[in-house]
Order: sequence, then structure tokens, then C-alpha cells
Amino acid sequence: MASLHIKVNNTWQDIHSAEGTPAIDVIRGELGLMATKEGCREGDCGACAILIGEYSSGQLRYLAVPSCLLALGELKGKHLITLEGLIEGTHDGLTPVMRAFLDENASQCGFCTPGFIIALTSWLAEPKPLNLADALRAIDGNLCRCTGYAAIRRAARRLIEQFKDLPIDPEARLNALVDAHVLPLSVSEFADEISRLFPQNSIEEKNPQIAPKGRITSNGIVILGGGTDYYVKNPEPGDDFSPFLIRMRSEFKEIAYLDEKEQKWLEIGAAVTVRDFFASELVRQEVPGIEQFETMFASTLIRNLATIGGNIVNASPVADITAMLLALDAELIISSQVQEGFDSSMKARTCRLEKFFLGYKTIDLKTTEVIRAIRIPCCDDPTARRFSFEKASKRKNLDIAAVNTAISFRIEEQKFKDVHISLGGVAPIPIVSKAAMELLEGSFCPISDGKTMAELAKKTASLAEASVKPISDVRGSEEYRRRMVYRLMLAHFVRLFEDSGIAEELFP
Repeated sequence: MASLHIKVNNTWQDIHSAEGTPAIDVIRGELGLMATKEGCREGDCGACAILIGEYSSGQLRYLAVPSCLLALGELKGKHLITLEGLIEGTHDGLTPVMRAFLDENASQCGFCTPGFIIALTSWLAEPKPLNLADALRAIDGNLCRCTGYAAIRRAARRLIEQFKDLPIDPEARLNALVDAHVLPLSVSEFADEISRLFPQNSIEEKNPQIAPKGRITSNGIVILGGGTDYYVKNPEPGDDFSPFLIRMRSEFKEIAYLDEKEQKWLEIGAAVTVRDFFASELVRQEVPGIEQFETMFASTLIRNLATIGGNIVNASPVADITAMLLALDAELIISSQVQEGFDSSMKARTCRLEKFFLGYKTIDLKTTEVIRAIRIPCCDDPTARRFSFEKASKRKNLDIAAVNTAISFRIEEQKFKDVHISLGGVAPIPIVSKAAMELLEGSFCPISDGKTMAELAKKTASLAEASVKPISDVRGSEEYRRRMVYRLMLAHFVRLFEDSGIAEELFP
């Protein structure tokens, strides 16, 4: 078993454990860093959060992730910081984030506190102005059963005031946080060490034996995206579990435009994280407003780790990213293995996402294939694209939908063009509502007539409702799901045509 060279707090260590071992087991077991707590072991509580320092687009960044869902191999050549590492070099054993929690009485039993400290430290490290909304968003995957959260909000406000003058430049930001003892000195040292210890590209995984995510071949090799689904189902995968880690390959993490088949595409690598997908300027340019739906997917901790390709291959009927991509008429680039090992230039085929799902948890992916990228057809004028996503769930954050849906179209010469409507949670697979799409395609768009728009919305919603065949389960009855399809379709129209007065017509 090869060793993994990882910087753990202020020391580089060689760790002799299988790459698929959940990181939390090594952190608490082999390394004895007990401030990282084991709670739900499903990524839902945030108690096991750690900071990972890595390079992205040439910039060093530190993100909080749940260590219970993280493959140890993901830390190869990276900087792991636990709560113990944060206090190195502090004068009184407390960082400013810890001091804010202490002074505002934001910790009681203390079990959840390390995760909150890690998450808020990661928030301070983001190169953007500080505000309370982003602070609360940073901890949307952290649970506390003692404080009622008011004290934690006060601590966040205190940090905003204390660090309101932080620089926006990423490198300057990290240096300022090191000087303020928010981050340890080892952060400053890491940048020099990584270039010396690891020549460019040598950190990438070189395992030649791969198989599609979650699908085990005869040689037992599994490919993982972020692992956020796999480790929920397999919390103890075994001492010799060594998956192929797709996030360690740079060619799976690129977002770029390309021209092919007389069509311009936006290609998104399968290993792009949900966080980076929504943060991408190219994605935001091509799908204006899509970023507003980011927080409806899981939590910040999960979004920092989960991948776009993984969300698709998991084949959940209510996968949120899949619903969005279906409405964007996405297609997949599926590559085949080559006998001598993985190569990014390997033979590939395309498959429309709509055709990828064959049945419940059954997909059009052979055991010799892997999704390399997802691509979205581009508009000549992206500003003409209108996009909406809706979801019915018991909680706003970190919850599985009972029903979800997305819609995308252009308005050209006062007519609906390129209409795509997706529905999830109403069939064994994610589907599109062809009847509703056909009704809208080419129809007159009464953009300033709320009454006519309301009637069109009702007709579209009725067709969408009639096209589904849901079942009853713990998340909702058949009738509930049908009615939610209708209501969520109306919600799309209200969101996208707010200025028409449609809301007043639909809900007088």
C-alpha cells in the first residue's frame, strides 16, 4: 500500500492507509486529532468539518468539507487543517473565531463547535466582502442542538465588524488572516512547500484501472466523484478500498467553451464541484440567474465536495443538478477505457442526458465507460435565456426533494423558443414534460399581459401534471406530488414573469 504525503496542520506526514478510507477515521484514529467529531456520518451535521488547502485555477484556497464523506486519497499533496492546527501560534490558544464564540456564549456542550469554527474560518478566507447572509450560508450544513443559533449569529456579526477591511485579493486575504491568527502560519508555508515537493501534475491520480462511479468491475475498482453519496451508503468501505478519484485529475475539472457540430457548447468537467459550477463566470454568463438556486442544493460543506458528474451518475429521480441540466438540454461526453490505462484522449461518445436514464438507478453507462464531461448548448444571446428551478422539500437547506422541476427557454420575436421542462420525483427516473414543452414551443408570449400569461401558465401546469406517474412514499403521497407539479409550474411563471402581474391573476 503506497503512502500518502499530506500536510497535516504544520507537519508533512506519510500516511499508510487505503485511499478510499474515510478521512475522519484516519484523522481521529491514526492521527489522534480528536477535535474533529464524528456525528451523523452522513454529512448532515457538520461536526466532522475540516479545512482543505488546495490550488484551484492557480490560486491557493481553503475550503471546509465533511471528513466523513471524504476519501483519504483526496488529501494527497494538500493541506489538512483541523481545529488543533488552527490554534498553532495563537497567544492564548484561541483564534478570533473561537474568541467570538466564547465572548458571545455561542458554545454550550461543545460537540458541534469545532465544525462551526472550521466553517466560519473558511468563510473568512473567501476573497469577497463579508456579510451576514454569506456567514449563515457558510454554516448551513452545521447543526447545533443547544444554543438556538442566536449566539452563533452574534458571533458572526462580531467577526464581520472585526474583519470588515480584509483585502479581496486571494493571496493577500490569506496572508492577512495568517497575520491575524485566524489561519496558522503553516498556510503561508504551504505555497512554497507544494511547488518544491510536488512537481506540476504529479499530484494527479495515476491509477490506470478505473470503472464508472459506483459501478464495481471484476477487479473491484470503483470511480468516485466527491463521494458524498457513496460514503453515506458505504460508511465503512473496508481497509483495502482504493477507488479511482476523479477529482484528482485536472482534465475532469475544466469549464470551457468549445465549437463542435456547428454548435457552440459550454463543457463542464464531470469532476467540477457543485460549488465551482455555480461560481463559474462562464456558467453564470450562459445561464443568467442560475446562481440564485445554489443554496437549494445540500449545504455549503457538501457543495464544496460533491461533483456534477456524481449527481448525474447516482441516478436519483430527484437529483437537483440533474433536473437543472435536463432543462438546459445537456448532453454527456462518455469516454471508454483503454487497455493500457486511462487517457483523456480516449474514444468518446455523446448521450443526451434525457436518454441516459433507462430505469430506476439504471443508466446508459457500460462498465468500461466513464462520464468525462457535461455540455450545454449555448445561445447566440445568453441574456435571452430564462431559467428557473423549483423544489418541494421539508427544509430549505440540506434536504431531498419530494418533487423538483426546472424550466429553460428563450423569448424571440415574442414567442417561446427552445423550451425544456424537467420533472423529478414523479417517475422512476428524472423526466421531461414533452406535452408541456410542445404547448409552449412557438407559442405567443404575452409578456406584459398578466391575465393571458396566467391562463398559459395554468394550461402548461395542467399538461405537466397529467404527464406524471408518481408513487406514494415517506416524502409524499401520489396526489401530493401531482399537485406539487402543478403548483411548481405556476411558480416558474411567477418567478420569470413577475412584472407581468401574473401573481395577482393566479393568486388574487
